Amino acid sequence: MKSIKKFKTINQVSTILKLPQHVLRFWENKFIQLKPLKLSGNRRYYRDIDVELIIYIKNLLHEDCITIKGVQKIFKNLTINQILKNKNPVLKKKNILVENKDLKEPTTNKINSDNKKILKEILIDLRKIKNSM
Repeated sequence: MKSIKKFKTINQVSTILKLPQHVLRFWENKFIQLKPLKLSGNRRYYRDIDVELIIYIKNLLHEDCITIKGVQKIFKNLTINQILKNKNPVLKKKNILVENKDLKEPTTNKINSDNKKILKEILIDLRKIKNSM
């Protein structure tokens, strides 16, 4: 069996990711792919791949504002490796309209041709996601 030192406890993961432990337990019930190793006393031990998945779930829920049901649809019946391998590029794209954070005026009124192309790509990707649900 693998060394326990390669695993992180729920307390360690909770501290690292700044998430309450009850949220991690709740996500285990909602996402079938998230299955930490449980040993004596029902203590949870998370692999690095589990932590990666938790980070991805956290980003989808908190940064991309996707609902739990939406994330479940994205994950479908995929394995944890398939999910992490094929992270949706649409969900990774950040605010592309702000070119310089130091500007006092919003730059959203000036959309250059590069930003238009990126926005069109995002729109196409969003339509694909919508049609697949």
